Amino acid sequence: MTARLQIRLKTVTGPWHNGLVSSPPILNASDDTVDFTCGKCGIVLMHAEDGQVHNLAILCTECGSYSSTDS
Repeated sequence: MTARLQIRLKTVTGPWHNGLVSSPPILNASDDTVDFTCGKCGIVLMHAEDGQVHNLAILCTECGSYSSTDS
């Protein structure tokens, strides 16, 4: 099995986006795609195509930080 490409999300100060979800467990927007990781601790938060998910803040249940799907 080939390792997936990983993209580290940008850490933000709070849930200022319209959408807010928590992860892990890993959010799965698409199979066999890119691993999006927490901007602070690096744990995988979401599987999705690059550019697929916008305007979403993810609360990392491991470290408590917020990461944004928009740069």
